[in-house]
Amino acid sequence: MLEPLGPLLRHGTQSLGYLPYGLASAASRALPAHAARATARGIAGALFALRIPARKRLEGNLRRVLPDARPGEVRRHARNAFENFAAAFVDVLRLDRMSREAIAGALEIEGAEHVRAARAAQCGVIVLSAHAGNWELGAAFLATAAPRVHILARTHGNPRIERFFARRRANFGVQALHDRPLWQSATRALRRGEWLALMGDRAVPGRGGSLCAWAAAVARRTGARVLPATMLCLTGGRYRVTFHAPIAPSQLAAGAYRAWLRSLLAGNPGQWLAFEPLPDAWT
Repeated sequence: MLEPLGPLLRHGTQSLGYLPYGLASAASRALPAHAARATARGIAGALFALRIPARKRLEGNLRRVLPDARPGEVRRHARNAFENFAAAFVDVLRLDRMSREAIAGALEIEGAEHVRAARAAQCGVIVLSAHAGNWELGAAFLATAAPRVHILARTHGNPRIERFFARRRANFGVQALHDRPLWQSATRALRRGEWLALMGDRAVPGRGGSLCAWAAAVARRTGARVLPATMLCLTGGRYRVTFHAPIAPSQLAAGAYRAWLRSLLAGNPGQWLAFEPLPDAWT
């Protein structure tokens, strides 16, 4: 789970450091939510028109899941993704002012019985999702339903920006898993019966390779349950979170989750916020 604005700002504006985050946070406080989202969408459209590197990577990823799409269709889906990403970022900025009740009110939950069953099993749980919807909001919600939630996140190069997101996560008891080696810190947490949330459309930080295969190996080692989840944008700052039946590590390692996710994303391409290179396994 990477911090939200980074993929759009990491290239071309890195010298600005914390400034874009600070300005965006101030604007989100000064404007009503709907106005802040509209402004963010406009800025995202301008960045898209400037052809920043994130656009090229996103369009390349979309072509991998939509091989028959025409160039104009890919561009349209990519622009929609830019705008959805920007609106979701506004909601992340507001997390430090949202109560648990407000977060629950912003989400439509499907498959909650799978979350309850996983918690009742009193074992470690790997929640496997993708870069769609608003994963920071999803992690905050998950922390209200699970014993303790860790996320697998790449550390930002700017310590001030890292603290910016850590504070928002900490409000709901969510912590990023940074200890090395990752598999060791992950297995310790899962054996304590804690939960780990990560993204199936991302490579293992610092190692490469598919996170799906990594999650399957960790689940086999610890006996953790793998709980697939998806999140899609609705309207007016609302999202739909769907939890699916657990998937066996052997099926996960064989590519079942990746194939299912590709099918889902093919039907919702403008919701996929894949601004970073995909693992080779997605080819």
